[in-house]
Formats: sequence, structure tokens, C-alpha cells
Amino acid sequence: MVKKEYVLKTIDPAQVPDTKDKPKRALIVVLGTMLGGILSVLIVLIRYFSRKDK
Repeated sequence: MVKKEYVLKTIDPAQVPDTKDKPKRALIVVLGTMLGGILSVLIVLIRYFSRKDK
């Protein structure tokens, strides 16, 4: 005779959560776009001023 739960016994069965718990996609897109824009402007300015002195 083989039991379904041989070693471990299920105390509470899994339940589907009522609300989704994840990062907000719109917030990630907006912050990523802003960070990418700021970094690209900084890189362009650094390259421009480093070439101007030479």
C-alpha cells in the first residue's frame, strides 16, 4: 500500500491569492525610460566636453 503523502503531510492546501502582488508595469516603464534618458544625456555631455578640450 502506497500513500499519496508518503513523507510530507499537507497541512493547508494551496490557495489562489485574491489580489495580484507584483510590481506595477507602468511604473517600471516610466522609471526605466526616465533613467535611460538621464543616463544617455549624461554620456553625451561627458563625451562632448571631453572631446572639446582636445
